[in-house]
Amino acid sequence: MDPLATPDRPVAGRDYPADWEQFLAFFPDEAACLRYLERLSWPHGFLCPACGQAQPPWRGSRQRLVCRACGHQTTVTAGTLFQGTRTPLRQWFAAAWLVATAEQGVSARQLARDLELGSYETAWTMLHRFRRAMVRSGRPRLVDRVEVGTLAVPGRRRPATGPARATAGIVLEDRGDTAGRVRMQRLATGSASELVALVGRVVEPGTLVRAVRLERWYPLAELGFPTERAPALTHLPALERDLDAWLHGTHQAATSPAQLDWYLDEFTFRFNRRHATHRGLLFYRLLEEAVVTPPLPYHQVVSPVPDAPRRVLPAR
Repeated sequence: MDPLATPDRPVAGRDYPADWEQFLAFFPDEAACLRYLERLSWPHGFLCPACGQAQPPWRGSRQRLVCRACGHQTTVTAGTLFQGTRTPLRQWFAAAWLVATAEQGVSARQLARDLELGSYETAWTMLHRFRRAMVRSGRPRLVDRVEVGTLAVPGRRRPATGPARATAGIVLEDRGDTAGRVRMQRLATGSASELVALVGRVVEPGTLVRAVRLERWYPLAELGFPTERAPALTHLPALERDLDAWLHGTHQAATSPAQLDWYLDEFTFRFNRRHATHRGLLFYRLLEEAVVTPPLPYHQVVSPVPDAPRRVLPAR
């Protein structure tokens, strides 16, 4: 049986490892990692990215896949988050396992130590690339009722000016007794118009928007959102405390404003899957997204372009 025959309903122990012992059995070498990525990339069989023909490819040297119809050559990692990496895939997979299954995540220093990576910079870059893959493509908008607010986020301390700060916009589903899904994004200026724009992108029109304070309410009404000024919000304060504790605890408040979005993506990934019964499934979903996430060159990790689109699906 193809171990990934049902990608929408993967099964622990068959489609992904259930624990670390199974992880080691699943991925004993680089060849096993390449096979796994190939099945994630083309769960229904190889599809040529150039001509669209669906037939088994020729397998050339250096793990190249050659289309039998048009001769186009590609690799399993081409167009993915792993393109051009010099780090063995087995280490990438181990990093994905640690990132996805650790309840509070891992810091770059911990990852470098646990995987015996060559440098802190290697671990830091790997984590940021995985964070880019944590926002699922085509995710649905929030519905019914949401709570909206902003949070001042502390960042890496600068010798001359002290700690840098940034503002995160937060939109959280209110499902009555419990919080639902969350969407977050760094606000470049922290203005009300940026927060309204965030709501317009991530919330389904017609959804009730609740906030304690908002400088301007009428733009939300113009976008089709009923609004309510609340004396206090039900779930958002607890999420803000959790986010602040996570940034201080796991990452020692060392986030820079330019890279805050990626840390917010990781927190969103964890929060929205906090009720997952199989931690290994988070590893599967992270790799599933990694193969449809475009390559992220090192210079873009170090100096991301402000407010640039962070998600573009490649032709696979």
